[in-house]
Amino acid sequence: MDKNELNEVEMRIWHMWKGSFQTIFGRVIKEISEQTGLSEGDYGVLDRLDLFGDGSLRQQELADSMDWDKSRLSHHLTRMEKRGLVRRKPLNTDRGVQVIITPAGKSVLEDARPIASRAIRRHFFDQLTEQDIESITRLAEKTRSSSGKTPPP
Repeated sequence: MDKNELNEVEMRIWHMWKGSFQTIFGRVIKEISEQTGLSEGDYGVLDRLDLFGDGSLRQQELADSMDWDKSRLSHHLTRMEKRGLVRRKPLNTDRGVQVIITPAGKSVLEDARPIASRAIRRHFFDQLTEQDIESITRLAEKTRSSSGKTPPP
């Protein structure tokens, strides 16, 4: 067999892994959205602004942390600004833009975090044993280190 191709078992494992993640992630995002009105992107932006930037980040740093291109983030931020969740401020020192979470954005994020936590626990952690968690942790560390990229939380 060619090393560049996956066999049937490998392909089945890959699809199970990917499908499980997508199912769990979709359920978590659905609960956040239904209870707060935040989309996946909204929650990601607000969460990163709060966690990585203590309320603000350069727009390029935010785009990099989300693995989004500048155009996608810019359009998304425009929609979030219209809803009063963030604001953008040009930086005086260069051509950069600072993205700042508003009090309304901070409030909706604080409302969303416990919803996200409960959903993650219900749809993921409650299904696992301690041994499962240890195995997943080792696997995540192994695959993260081999990719050379550290994903954001």
